[in-house]
Amino acid sequence: MRKEGVLKMKILFQGDSVTDCGRDRKVELPNKGLGDGYVNMIAGHLLCDNPTWEIKNRGVSGDRIGDMYSRWIEDTLNIDFDILSIMNGINDVGFSLRLNMGASCDEYEFMYEHMLSQVKERKPECKLVILEPFIVKFDFKEINPDGDSGDIYTKWDIWEKNMRERGEVSKKLAEKFEATFIPLFDDFNDLAKKDGAKFWSLDGIHPTIAGHEYIARKWIEFVF
Repeated sequence: MRKEGVLKMKILFQGDSVTDCGRDRKVELPNKGLGDGYVNMIAGHLLCDNPTWEIKNRGVSGDRIGDMYSRWIEDTLNIDFDILSIMNGINDVGFSLRLNMGASCDEYEFMYEHMLSQVKERKPECKLVILEPFIVKFDFKEINPDGDSGDIYTKWDIWEKNMRERGEVSKKLAEKFEATFIPLFDDFNDLAKKDGAKFWSLDGIHPTIAGHEYIARKWIEFVF
């Protein structure tokens, strides 16, 4: 997919483990060490037609919004980009429900908004892309009949409520900052109902290779 008239474009991806996906932290050069997930798939698609473009992945596995905020200057604001793509939210919910260590929805919104404000102040012409955080109703008994179903499945109503709240914040901020919003929550759960959760998700949080490809296709569709 060649974007006519654009000789060089720089794209930066930020997020948690779904974005990180095993990226090489030692690699500083663009288009290398991008991990095994949707970022690498998007890069392959775009670079095939646009060999001068530069793509970087700065996702960090386990990041809550506060963790991302703490590294925002070095890993985002100090990097040159034309498009900034962000996915975040699952860890604040997971850490809150499991360990009481995640940001509340209000805190999540406060930090996320401040981060986006800084981007627009420093780089007013950049394009923002915000992906909706999501989980899949995943029953671990599908892969281990003798095991436990897992808390995402047994406490689905609680997890879903919290995740949808973060998703609404993400959508609200996308509208405020004129970002492209990419919905994913309902998509993944509709796909899971059709094909089985384990086809699209490894554990209710992390996508399979098919799940990453789905995110990549939708990202390209919405952004270009």
